[in-house]
This record gives sequence, structure tokens and C-alpha cells, in this order.
Amino acid sequence: MSVEHVVVLCLENRSFDHMLGFLPHPDPTFEGLRDGGPYTNPTADGTPVAASPDARPVIPFGPDHSHDGVLQQLARGGPARRGEPTNQGFIASYALKAAGRSPTTKGGLVAWLLGFVSRLKSPSSPPPGTTAWGPLIMRSQPPEQVPVLARLATDFAVCDHWFCSVPGETWPNRNFLHAATSDGETNIEIRPYYNRTIFELLEENGSDWRIYHDDTPQAWAFPNLWDTADRHAKWFPMTAFAGHVEAGDLPPYTFIEPNHRPPLHTLDRIAALGGQPGQSDSQHPENNLVSPPAYESYAGGVETDFERGERLIATIYEALRKNSDLFATTVFVITYDEHGGFYDHVPPTEGVPAPGQAGPNLLTRLFRLLWRTNATAFDFTSVGIRVPAVVVSPLVAAGVVDHTFYEHASVPATLRKLFAPAAAPLTARDEAAATFDQLWTLPQPRADLPDLSAYTKPAQLAPEAPSAVDRAVAPPPALVPGEAEPQVPDYYREFVQQAELVRRHLDAVGEPETQPLAPATSPQDGHDVTVAFSKAAARHRG
Repeated sequence: MSVEHVVVLCLENRSFDHMLGFLPHPDPTFEGLRDGGPYTNPTADGTPVAASPDARPVIPFGPDHSHDGVLQQLARGGPARRGEPTNQGFIASYALKAAGRSPTTKGGLVAWLLGFVSRLKSPSSPPPGTTAWGPLIMRSQPPEQVPVLARLATDFAVCDHWFCSVPGETWPNRNFLHAATSDGETNIEIRPYYNRTIFELLEENGSDWRIYHDDTPQAWAFPNLWDTADRHAKWFPMTAFAGHVEAGDLPPYTFIEPNHRPPLHTLDRIAALGGQPGQSDSQHPENNLVSPPAYESYAGGVETDFERGERLIATIYEALRKNSDLFATTVFVITYDEHGGFYDHVPPTEGVPAPGQAGPNLLTRLFRLLWRTNATAFDFTSVGIRVPAVVVSPLVAAGVVDHTFYEHASVPATLRKLFAPAAAPLTARDEAAATFDQLWTLPQPRADLPDLSAYTKPAQLAPEAPSAVDRAVAPPPALVPGEAEPQVPDYYREFVQQAELVRRHLDAVGEPETQPLAPATSPQDGHDVTVAFSKAAARHRG
């Protein structure tokens, strides 16, 4: 049987070893952390710390996943740190982040001289507390804490050499997933991106697409995907997904964004929990923060964003499994946009083609020898750090471990091969990327599919209804006496900025739903833009 539908879910900021490193996979070639090694990183005094299966769903500090932070984690050897990546800098990076400090962001001869003088004046020493927190980044999730992802990884195909496309943050990596380029960016830059995407390529070649989301989506970064009524109509609230699947109504390509909205309270505040509508399920570390004392005493018993992410995977899978005819021709891909600063032992692949953006001229290259930001020196010929990737379908045999080198550009490469084989690639990157269509090898769909319904809440994927678009996010309860005011995680400020760009555009073209809205400056404002966007999409669908 042939594949007629591909569904991709991209979650947030977790490395392969952090999520699946200790998975007891029956295939002995599975490249995790249970065999071989040692898999260690050094502390500030050189003491090696081994990876261990004792991570918690919560974390006291969000790991560094900026481009410069990832460069520190890769710990390249050789002169000027331009050698092969060793992946020996994770503890040092997390210790620095826990201390509220940042890695070096400048390079070149002048930067080296300034740093040398600075070290002479004030020799560096580990800040207080860094030695204690640094090793925490070596902790991986025990398999029982990721029961849905672990079960799908053993019952279908797990890709143990799938890497994010850029050693950097969310925006550039999600952009590669859609456009096989980040338009020269290694960190989050909030601006419109006009690179041609796989959605447009498929559309131009007679194949349809949809995007499902439950909050401000990063895919809004591509205005060409929603600046006409026809394309705007292809965006649906996540609550519509199960009903569409039940009706056998899926396009060739479906992309699902998780809910990125932070709870805006620490998870110590049990009264604020309970899976209220609007809470995140992206598994982003900063949606799972607790105070350091609460981390030390954490014993579970509350629902976190991390667990809601597991539920999201299960509900998508179960919605598909319930329509066996549709699922028989469908592939469900689960991956993560980037590693989020968590440890992984497999160094990234070098020598991939740059996606094709114009390189610097001679004068610029000479100047960068003297002074540059590390981000601008990156030439896009290496990928980022390994992330989880699981390919699920009744046409995929159980227990498959695929060692093929994949990166996020493999998604548009595979979609183009399946649904637009005559189309030219988007960039040199998806032209070179391996495709994962080799994984569905069975002549008939399997009947022995695992039942993961115990991990779902059916109401989360109810059929679309007007109330689904109008849901209001319940405000957090009053602060406990003495508790600090909760802060919006740094990463979510970018989502609010993205919502404001969308609001301005929709307002400028006269969409009535956005006319009453004030400029988006808070998460609630971003939610209001999402509601207005969804209402306009429903109107465009007629």
C-alpha cells in the first residue's frame, strides 16, 4: 500500500539521549546510553560525571540552547576550537546558565586579546553554585517517565541519527523543517521569513496541506502561508484534529504545533495545575521550571507540561489508530526542533551542504578574522545536536532502528519525493537530505498496533466547535504569601512578538477579527491574536 498522508508533530528542546538514551530497545545496535561508553562530561575540576537515567519532569534552570551555548556544549578541539566536536561541554554550559552567565559570543583576534587581558586582570573561577548544578544536565529521562514515546520507539521505527539542522535555537530549526533553510539565522530573530516552504511547493504541485495549532504558532513566521484567504483557511485549532481524522479528512501533509503557552506560574503551585485549557504541552524545559529548593524535594503528583506533551503524542496517535482505513495509508512522525541544551553523546555530522544563502565577501571575511559574533561565523555546513525522531505507521515493522543520517530538511525532502517528485528542491539542503520513505516496507498494514488510550484525555481532541476557538485561559490563582511574582519565560517573549507582527498584518489588510485588539505585549494578548486568527480562518473556510 502507498502512503497518502504524512502527519508531523514537532515538540520542543529535548536531545535524543535525554529522552531515549536509556530506552531498553531489543535491537543491540540502538545507539543509546545503556551499552558502551563511558558517556561522561567533566566538571570544572575535571571530575567526570556519567549520564544517568534519573531526570525529572521538572528542572530548576532552563539549559542554554543559544548558538553560542551550543558551541560551548560541542567543545570542539584543536586550534581556535575549530576541530571535531567532542560534546564535552554540557556540564560547563549548564553550570554557566545556572549561575546566570552567558558563554563567549565574540570571536576573532581582537576578541581573543580582550579576553586575554580580562583574564589577567580578573582570573576566572567557577561562580558559586555552578559545580552543584552543572552535572544535572547529564540526567536522562527513565523510560517509565516517557511511556508513550518509548512505546512508539520500540513498536515502530526510531531514527537514532536524526539531528536538528542548526546548532542553535527554535526558530532557525523549525524554519529548516519547513523551508530547508533558516535564512542565515542561528538564533531566534523575530521577523517575516519569505523563503519558499514545503507547503507552497506541495500546493503548486497539486497536493494540499494543513497546520493545526493550539496557541501562537512559530509557523506564523512565514506570512506567505496565511496572507491569502485560501491559505489562511488551512489553519485549524488542534481541537479539530480528531474530528477530521474520524471523518477521513486529512490532506497529504499535516503539520502540528504543540501549545507553547507557559503556565505563568511555577509548578510548585499545585493549585494552578490540572490541565486547564491553554496550558502548554510542548515539553519546553522552561515550561517545566521549579525553584531550586522545590527541585530538590520534587516528588511528582502534579501534572506538568512534560506529561501533557506525552498526552499530546498519545492523543494524535489514538485519533489515527481509531480510523484504521485512514491510518493504513498514513505516517506519523514525532520529532523535536532542537536539543534544548541537554546532553547527547553523538557528535553532529559535519560537511553537509549550506542551504544556499549568499556568503560574505572578501572584505567581510577579513574583518571577521579580527572581530565577529560567533553566530555570523557559522557557515551552515554542520548540523546541530541529535534529537528524538520516531516514525509511526501500520506500514512500519515493529522494532526498527534506522541509523541513517537525517536532519530536519529530511521532512521536506521526503514530502517532495512522495507528493511532488517532479518538483525542484527548496534548497541544497533538502536536495542532499536522506528521505525516510524507506521505513514503510510492509505490503499490508499491521493489526498488532499498541493501545495507548490510557495516556489520553479524549476531550483534548474533541471535534471542532465554536467554543474551541473562544476558550479563555483561566488566570493563575493568587500568589502564596511570600512567593515571587511568576515571570514569563524568556523564550515565550518571542512568541508574543510574533503574535504582534501577525496582528499588525491582519489589521493592515482589514481582517475584522483583529480590529478590536490592542498591540500584543503579553501572553494573554498573544492568546487573543490566536483566537482572532482562528476565527478569521473559520470565516475564510465559509
